[in-house]
Amino acid sequence: MPLKSSKHLPKRYNRRVSKHTKKLVNRKYEKRPDFKKERIRRTLRRTQQTAKQLKKAALKWALISGAGVMMLVIGLLLFSPLLTIREIKIRRLSPRLDIEHVQQVLSPLFGRHLLFLAVSDVREVLYENIRDVESVTMEKEYPSQIIVSIELHPLVARLEIIDPDEEEVVRSTGSGTDFLTSEGVYVSTVSPQEAEGLQAIRLVDWGVLPLPGALLVPPDILTRLQETNEALRVQFGHEVDMQTVYLRAQEYHVRADGISLWFDMKSTLEQHLQRYRIFLQSVSSEEVHRYIDLRLTDRIVHM
Repeated sequence: MPLKSSKHLPKRYNRRVSKHTKKLVNRKYEKRPDFKKERIRRTLRRTQQTAKQLKKAALKWALISGAGVMMLVIGLLLFSPLLTIREIKIRRLSPRLDIEHVQQVLSPLFGRHLLFLAVSDVREVLYENIRDVESVTMEKEYPSQIIVSIELHPLVARLEIIDPDEEEVVRSTGSGTDFLTSEGVYVSTVSPQEAEGLQAIRLVDWGVLPLPGALLVPPDILTRLQETNEALRVQFGHEVDMQTVYLRAQEYHVRADGISLWFDMKSTLEQHLQRYRIFLQSVSSEEVHRYIDLRLTDRIVHM
């Protein structure tokens, strides 16, 4: 059955439409074209939220897995026998260092865990057994090796040990075997390169001949000797050609220009030098033939 043709509403039903009603109708019909876009946006938002949740879960499990792997690695490092010390290499910075002796001294370190070994542990072992060690450094080569570099105190003098009763050399450095380090340690057998240009020190003592590595001459006496030689050279123009140390008496003699000058450790070096200045002003050098005793405070004896 065909539809009837549309007709205008009667005027009695035709009423005025307000502005608000028009806006409402327009708003309703304007949303229809954007309905599909809104659904797409909603789907995308849901997808993004789901992706964020999956990402958080994946990150959480990755952190848990990483922590587990790290704990496993740490456990292997702490308890694995692969990281125990099985090889020690010695880097010799001083020619006179005895490598075999050092290896024997460091032998207790074998089997120690490499991670827990500190350079202070190595230094403590070396300082206790080798008196003339000046510095020690250590490098770790994983998984099981350490490299130890050892530097010894420098040599300051050749040594001649004198018998005080016979005044003869009972042990000398003619063969280049006896030396003193800067810390006063007695060293035997040394390379010729280190001994070149060293002055001799004659040591007088009634004791037993020292053993290598023993502290023989206190460092303060060696320091005073060096200061005395320098002062005599600078202030008086003397060149010292012989030095003699008396350990028990705590005194030393230096020979310069054929005259022996006697010093002790009780007075300061400046006090001795002042006495020597007074002596030179009052006594002619021609009257001195053997020695000048600067140890006394009230007078100066010479011969």
